[in-house]
Amino acid sequence: MSATTAKHDYRYDVCLSFASEQRDYVDQVAHALENLRVRYYYANNVEASLWGKELTEHLDEIYERSALFCLLFVSAAYAVKRWTTHERRSALARALADPEGYLLPVRFDDTALPGLRPTIGYIDASVTTPDQLAELVLEKLRLRSPEPVSATPQAHEATALPSSVRVRTAIPGQEIWRATTDGLVQSSPHVLGKMVYFGSGDGHVRALDTATGSEQWSFRTGGAVWSAPAVADHTVYVGSQDRNVYALDASKGQERWRITTGGAIWSSPTVADGTVYVGSRDHHLYALGAANGHERWRFRTTGDVDSSPTVHNGTVFVGSDDRCLRAVDTVSGHELWRLRTGGAVRSSPTVHNQTVYVGSDDSCLYAIDAPTGQELWRYRTGDRVRSSPAADKDTVYVGSHDGHLYALDARTGRERWRTRTGEWAQSSPAVASSTVYVGSDDHCLCALDAATGRVRWRFDTGSAVLTRPTTSGRTVYVGGQNGTLCAIST
Repeated sequence: MSATTAKHDYRYDVCLSFASEQRDYVDQVAHALENLRVRYYYANNVEASLWGKELTEHLDEIYERSALFCLLFVSAAYAVKRWTTHERRSALARALADPEGYLLPVRFDDTALPGLRPTIGYIDASVTTPDQLAELVLEKLRLRSPEPVSATPQAHEATALPSSVRVRTAIPGQEIWRATTDGLVQSSPHVLGKMVYFGSGDGHVRALDTATGSEQWSFRTGGAVWSAPAVADHTVYVGSQDRNVYALDASKGQERWRITTGGAIWSSPTVADGTVYVGSRDHHLYALGAANGHERWRFRTTGDVDSSPTVHNGTVFVGSDDRCLRAVDTVSGHELWRLRTGGAVRSSPTVHNQTVYVGSDDSCLYAIDAPTGQELWRYRTGDRVRSSPAADKDTVYVGSHDGHLYALDARTGRERWRTRTGEWAQSSPAVASSTVYVGSDDHCLCALDAATGRVRWRFDTGSAVLTRPTTSGRTVYVGGQNGTLCAIST
């Protein structure tokens, strides 16, 4: 294929600038471009011709003067390497003189590059396949060219740009897509690869394409699915109000096995070392073989187990409506210690630096020594704490039904800041890239500065948010009481 413009006769349609850490992905992009007959510059293809050349002059020629567009693959590795820095500077010099847009960023992470403005549109490599990216390049060439691009009819038919693929802009808090179900979405989404998995009050477990929100498969259970899916070894594990724990094929949604407990399941499964741990409203914590669902042991509490278990160093930590947080040996199922609080423990524990953090209906967040069960400190909020804490570096974040999100010193429990997010905050926070994401009853997903609690942006979901948001790449996914799952740019 040869794409031309009225003003210039470039040697290449596109040049590729990348760090070696992304070579596997870029190799596939180059192969796809070749299949589309796009003229491209890729250093791997011209190693022999580079031998003995003055590379600085050669790179200036390629990245400043020889191509219509530059595909710039942004990553942490790209930002620090000498030759990629030279390529970027040459490309930026050209971009200043090209009002129609020369740089086409493809992001692997949130790295800021000098000279590359954060407002420029980009493609997210985490949700875009190399073939899709090549097709987007082809479409970009068609839009820039005053004449039809000369691809063969066969190639055009085989590689037409999918209508579901859209270029995203780097505007934080902007909706990318929204998917609708027939029930409340109180199941926190799980993202793995190109799929996002979640449950709904309409009784279904669903897998959606992360880039477009299109449904890849759905599986119907016999009850509402409030449990958040866990994904391991190509299998989705999830509980349902029909009392069953299901194992589903992650690619197709076909059932692999199910086991029936004595009560509805609100608890979200945790998978570790070939074992699935999950609580039930029959007052038990279960340990099940991940491959076949065979029960390895069950541990009895004296209350419903809605808390989702957390596994750390051979111990599973879980709360119960009997007001206790327990540590249970993962192999034997025997209790190692328990800590009694003043209310039901529906918050799911988080382990960080050998400390377990968990909330209670007694309005407190607790910090407990993981090996011994000794209470280190507690912090009292203005109402019950069903939000599950998130810890990052030296800070722990948690919401309260008093309507605030709290940031506490992880070692001492001293309050660093609090921000009001609504009338009550049951949603559990998620922390990524110095930002805390949390939902509330005021129909918003909030993005807060992790250091100060200042609101960076709010997104109107259209209904109350009870679930923990899930971040992946430059996207955050969140469910709502109106039956929707939203993908939002970060």
